[in-house]
Amino acid sequence: MKKIAFIVRGNLSKPDTFRANITKYFQNEFEVFLKFTRRGGHAIEIVNELLANGLDYIVGVGGDGTFSEVVNGYMMALPEQRAKVVLIAYPRGSGNDFSRSAGKIESMEHLYQTIKRNQVKPLDIVQASFIENGQAMVRYYDNSFDIGLGGLVCKFMNSSGKTWGSNFTYFYNILRSFLLFKRIPVEVTAADINFTGSVLLIAVNNGKYFGSGLGISPEAKLDDGKANMVIARNVNILQFLFFMPQLKRCKRINFSELFYHEVSECTIKSSVIDCPIEMDGEVVGNVPISLKVLKHAARVLKVEG
Repeated sequence: MKKIAFIVRGNLSKPDTFRANITKYFQNEFEVFLKFTRRGGHAIEIVNELLANGLDYIVGVGGDGTFSEVVNGYMMALPEQRAKVVLIAYPRGSGNDFSRSAGKIESMEHLYQTIKRNQVKPLDIVQASFIENGQAMVRYYDNSFDIGLGGLVCKFMNSSGKTWGSNFTYFYNILRSFLLFKRIPVEVTAADINFTGSVLLIAVNNGKYFGSGLGISPEAKLDDGKANMVIARNVNILQFLFFMPQLKRCKRINFSELFYHEVSECTIKSSVIDCPIEMDGEVVGNVPISLKVLKHAARVLKVEG
């Protein structure tokens, strides 16, 4: 009997209905582990503990942050514990940007049918080495990373309610951040890049989307061994609004203040002391930071409509 673990964000709406659907679709054919998170970082601990049981599937139920914690717990485990595990993102959060690139699970029945098809695909993971509270840290991300404006947006999002829905809240906080943010000086070093200057934002994405559906990296692929870097220099709020339709359609923007690159490794530094990092929807530390793409470090379920 195969083993499946559901790692569920603690504030999931209608948890009893969710439990009932797990029982309906999985209880008879799988050994099921169901865990709810209680705090930030808890999913990492849960995954580390459960991997000792020889899991076949780990399902992160929540937003991009929940799935990112699942990925970090997975990457911190021993190679032999990870060998046969398939990771699955079940989007029930505010952004769900990873699922826009990887394929979206629509329901518990859809998840069950997709698992029964048993088709998987490789997933690159990006290893990030940076400083947090004066300590050297290593963290992994599956979808998005940025510094600059995105870090401020993320801080606002994490302190905002979502009474008006996640998309409106993201949009409001982006506009709010534009009014408050000042460009930061950075140094970017990679195999084919040596950039020094002031930027609004630098994104180094594995997936195509961030910020609840903004397609900032239209050429990104989750399994090509590369991350897509976008450097936005002097972009003002009116220009952002003008290009918003193209971002929503995940189209490349031809504009003199935007630069697109592909990297397998890079280093980003800044003379600004408080330069927060946004990684998969969470603020995690400060630059300097070194990024390295780990090609095919994990496997995910291949999702079809």
